[in-house]
Amino acid sequence: MKFLLPALAIAGLAAGQNSCKGPKTIENQGDAAALSSCKKFDGDLNIDAQLPRGEIRLEGIQEITGSLSAKGTQNMTALFAPQLRSIGDTFLLSGAIELRTIQFDSLTQVGAIDFETLPNCQQLAFTKGVSMAKNIRITNTDLANLKGIELKTVGDMEITNNPNLMEADVAQITNITGYASFSANHEDLKISFPNLESALNMTFRNVSSIEIPSLKKVDGLLGFYSNFFEDLKAANLTSTGDLVFADNGDLKNISLPNLETVRGAFQIANNTDLHDIDGVPKLKTVYGALDFTGNISKVELPSLDQVRGEFNLQTTEKFDCDALQEQVGSVGDWVCKPQEQNPQTGTTPTGSDKPKPSNAGALSPPVGMAVLTLLCGLISFAL
Repeated sequence: MKFLLPALAIAGLAAGQNSCKGPKTIENQGDAAALSSCKKFDGDLNIDAQLPRGEIRLEGIQEITGSLSAKGTQNMTALFAPQLRSIGDTFLLSGAIELRTIQFDSLTQVGAIDFETLPNCQQLAFTKGVSMAKNIRITNTDLANLKGIELKTVGDMEITNNPNLMEADVAQITNITGYASFSANHEDLKISFPNLESALNMTFRNVSSIEIPSLKKVDGLLGFYSNFFEDLKAANLTSTGDLVFADNGDLKNISLPNLETVRGAFQIANNTDLHDIDGVPKLKTVYGALDFTGNISKVELPSLDQVRGEFNLQTTEKFDCDALQEQVGSVGDWVCKPQEQNPQTGTTPTGSDKPKPSNAGALSPPVGMAVLTLLCGLISFAL
C-alpha cells in the first residue's frame, strides 16, 4: 500500500501534464474548464465546429505555444481568455457567425492574426495592445476600426471586405516586411501610417484618405487603385519599385517632392480629374516603363534623365509632345499622342489590375494570423 500512493500521485501528475499538451479539441465548456490548471499549453488548441451554443472561457492559461483556432464554430457567442499573454502560432477565427465578444485582457504577443467571416464583430478593444504579430489578416468582418493594434513591424497585412471599416490608425508601425493590402472596405475609410518608413509592397483600393508622411522607401509595388481621395502626398518618399495610380476618379494632385527613383514601372492611368503631373520634381530614373494616360494637359519632369523602358503618354487634351521630349533624357520607345479619344496604356497593365512587383513575388494573401480584447456587437452584415 505504501508504494501504491506514490504511484498514483505520479500517474496523476503525468495525466495533468498530458492534459496541457496538444493538439486538443474543445467540444464544450467542460473541456475548456479542464485546462484551467495549465499555465502553459504546449501545442495547438482547437474549438470544435459543432460546439453547443454559448460562450467559451479559457481560464488560467497564460501561454499557448501553438495555434488557437475556431473554424466554422457557428454557435460560439463569446470567447474569453483573461490570463492569456501569448499565442505562439496563429489565432484563427473563421466563420464564427454568432461571435459577439472576444475578450483577451492580457494578450500582447501572437504569431499571426487571421479573422475571417465574423459578421457580428464590430469592434477591437485591446486592453494591453497587441505589440507583436508576424502577419495580420482581417476580412469579411463588421469592424469599424483597428484600434489596439500596436505593432512596430509586421510582415503581411491584409485588410479587405470589411464594409463598415472607416478608420485604420496603425500609428506604431514603422516597417512592413511583406505586403500591405487594403481593399473593399467602407468608402470613407481613412488610413493613417504616421510612422511607417519602409515597406515591401503596398496596395490601396476604395480608400478615402491615406497618410504616409514618413514613408521613405518601398522595395516592390506601391499602388493606388479606385480610391476616393483628391490628394496623395508622400513628402519623404525617395524610391519605389512599381508605382501605380489608376482609376482614382477624384484624384487631382500627386505630391512626391523627394522621389528620385522608380525601380519598376511608373503608371498613371485613367484618373479623370488629374490634369497636371508636376509633383515629382526630383525624379531621375525609371527602370521600367513610364506610362501616363488620361485627361492630362501638363507634365513636368525637370530632373528625369532616363527611362529604360517605353515612354508612353496618351491624353485626350492638347499637349506639346516636342517640349516634353526636350525636357527628359534618354528613353526607350517614345510614344506621345495628344487629343486621343481613347488613350491607351503602354506596356504596363491598366488600373483594373496591378503590375507584378519588380522586386517581390506575387501578392497572394497569406494563410495565417492573431488578437486580444475584442468586443463585438450584433449588427446586420452586408458584403
